[in-house]
Amino acid sequence: MTNSEPILQEQRVAIPQGQRLQQQQQQQQQQQEQEQEQQPSSTYAGPGIVQESTWSNSIWDCFSPGELCFKATFCPCFVYGKTQYRLNQDPNLMGYERFNSDCLLWAGAQWCGIGVLFTFLRRREIRGKYAIGGESDLSDIAFSWCCHCCSLMQHEKEVVRRTQSAINVQQGYQRPEPMVVA
Repeated sequence: MTNSEPILQEQRVAIPQGQRLQQQQQQQQQQQEQEQEQQPSSTYAGPGIVQESTWSNSIWDCFSPGELCFKATFCPCFVYGKTQYRLNQDPNLMGYERFNSDCLLWAGAQWCGIGVLFTFLRRREIRGKYAIGGESDLSDIAFSWCCHCCSLMQHEKEVVRRTQSAINVQQGYQRPEPMVVA
């Protein structure tokens, strides 16, 4: 065999245990990064630039959780008011009251036949705030008009997911309490 010929046989080299463990950890980290890249989410792309994301739940995912489905179907004003409070006041719902001004305003608007307008405007606001793309105002109106219960549920689930992830990021790493052996 000359130096100009390529080596066709695989050379086996003994890898120390520490390096093998390190390689496995790197592979796991790469897999996790690839999975995160595949998940739709709003990402920071530079100063003032936020890439578009999608809704975390489908509009048709309206039967879970059951309690929210029940409330959105039979007491939608409560769901609307709670989402608005979570969105504009406090994500942790500190000081939240079920019969708040947003709840009563939406109920009155619904009674007058214009509740769909409020649902549409909130849907548009949520899409803008969280950079959710892929839909137009026409589809927002259609979902708000034809599927207002599903829309309200989707709004609530989206705001909960986005605000909870923001709360977790703000808290950062929390050192666990030391164990006490008795």
